[in-house]
Amino acid sequence: MDMDSEGNEMSPETEQITQLSLMDQKSLDPEVSLSRYVMRNVVRPVKLDGEQLEQWILPAAEFSGDIFAAEMTAGGRLNMILADGSGHGLGTAICMMPITDVFYAMASKGSPIPSIAKELNQKMVQLLPKDRFVTALLASINWASKKVEVWNGGSPAPFFLNKEGEYLKIWKSQHLPLGILSSQDFDDTVESFQWEHPGQFLMFTDGLTTAKNGEDEIFGTERMHQVLLGSSPDERFRDLKTAVIDHISEEEAGDDISLISINCDPELLPKTEKKELQNQEKAYAPSTWKVSLHLNETDMKNIDVLPVMLAWLKQVGIDQKDTQRLFLIISELYTNALDHGLLRLDSSLKSSSSGFDEYLEQRSQRINNLEKGSIEIKLERMLDLEGDIMKIRMEDSGEGFDFIALFRDLEKTDDSDIVNLHGKGMALVYTLTQNMQYFNQGKVIELEYLLSN
Repeated sequence: MDMDSEGNEMSPETEQITQLSLMDQKSLDPEVSLSRYVMRNVVRPVKLDGEQLEQWILPAAEFSGDIFAAEMTAGGRLNMILADGSGHGLGTAICMMPITDVFYAMASKGSPIPSIAKELNQKMVQLLPKDRFVTALLASINWASKKVEVWNGGSPAPFFLNKEGEYLKIWKSQHLPLGILSSQDFDDTVESFQWEHPGQFLMFTDGLTTAKNGEDEIFGTERMHQVLLGSSPDERFRDLKTAVIDHISEEEAGDDISLISINCDPELLPKTEKKELQNQEKAYAPSTWKVSLHLNETDMKNIDVLPVMLAWLKQVGIDQKDTQRLFLIISELYTNALDHGLLRLDSSLKSSSSGFDEYLEQRSQRINNLEKGSIEIKLERMLDLEGDIMKIRMEDSGEGFDFIALFRDLEKTDDSDIVNLHGKGMALVYTLTQNMQYFNQGKVIELEYLLSN
C-alpha cells in the first residue's frame, strides 16, 4: 500500500483518487493541451449529413497519425483525403498538419484530384525527413455524374459496393506514398468508376485490417468482407465498426484505425446552399464588367483554368448559389471545347466504366500531343430589362460539329430539376441558361445566365 506525503498509509479508494488526480494534471500540461487544441482544429467539420457520410477514427495514442478531410467544391463534387503517416502519436500528427492546409486550399478552388496529389507530394518532399512518408488516398465523388475518381498512394484498396455488399470496383494502390518521389517522377494519374445503380464507397487505413485481438489474430480483409456481405446498406458501417471493436475487445489498438463510408445515391445529392446563404444579400452591388481569357496549346497543358475562373467569380461578389451553377456551366463548355472541339474525343466511350478509363487515357495522350489550338473564354456581366445577366462565350479553334442535331436532342429535355439530370452535360447547361446560340459551325457558343436577385 502507498503512503501519503506525511507517511500515512492510503486506503485503496484514496490511492485511486490520487492516481486519477495525477492523470488529470498530466492532461492539463500546457504543451499537451495546446497540441490537443491545435490538432482538434486542423480538420474542418464535413458539411454532409449522416445519410451521405459516416466516419470513425480510433487513435492508437493521444494523437492520431490518420487524417481525414473533405471539402465540397463549387461544382458539387466531394473531394476527400484519407492520409496515414508513418508511425503514430504527436510527432506523426505534427508531420500531417501541412496536408490539410494544402488540401483545403486547393479543394475549395475546385482543383482536380491529380493537381492536389501532385502539390501534396511536393509539400511532403520538402518537409519530411527521408525516412518518413505518408500513405494517402485521394478521392472525388460526383453524385450528379455518378462518378468516383481515386488516386491511391500506398493505402489499402478502397472499394465500391452495391446494395448486396458485392464489390463492383476495387482501387488497388498504383502509386508510391507521398513524400518519396520528386515532382518529375511523380505520377498523378487517377482511376475512375461510373456507377449505374446506387452503392457505397468505403475507404480505410491499414489499422483496421491489422487490428489484433488477445490471441494475436488480426481482423483481416476476409473477416471484413464477410461482415459487409452480411449487412444491409443502412447498417453496414455500424456493423463493421462494431465487429472491429468486438475483435480487439479490451486490447489497445496497435495502430490508428480509420473507416469512411460515402453513400453514392444521386437522390442524396448534397445541398451545399443553405437557406440562410440563399437569402443573404450579395457582397457587392450589381456591376457591369468584362473578362477574357485566351489559352493556347501550351496553356491548356499546364494551366488548370477552372479554379482560376472560380476564384474570379468569388472575387467579384457572385453569391454561392450562382457561383456553383456558373462553375458547372463553364466546366461543361470548356470540357466540350477541349475534349471534342480540339482533341476530337468520342464521348460515347464514357458510357461504361472501362470505356471511361480509355477515354481518360486518350485524352491525356492527345492533349500531350496537341501542337496547335486555342480556346477563348469571355464572361460579361450586364444589367438589362431581364435583370442581372452573366453572358458567357466559349470559342475553340477546332473543326466544329453538328450543333443542329444537339439542339434537337436538347429540345426534348423537359426536366428542369438538375438533381435528376445525372450529369447530362449540355442538357444541364441548357436547363440552367437562356438564349443559347452556336456560331461558326459550332466552334463558338454564346449563352446567358440570369443571376439571383
